[in-house]
Amino acid sequence: MAQQVSRDADDHAVLACALVAQADLIVSGDDDLRVLKQFQEIRIVTPAQAVKMISS
Repeated sequence: MAQQVSRDADDHAVLACALVAQADLIVSGDDDLRVLKQFQEIRIVTPAQAVKMISS
């Protein structure tokens, strides 16, 4: 991941893991991740949004 994606470089590990795992979602309360809303095909949602998605 050569280009700057998140404003917090520490979050790049989270994004890389999600890509390798072929995740559908990243659930996070981290503002630097949430502001992205999506990374490639992976949606980034809050814990509350994830619970709502699971409940419906």
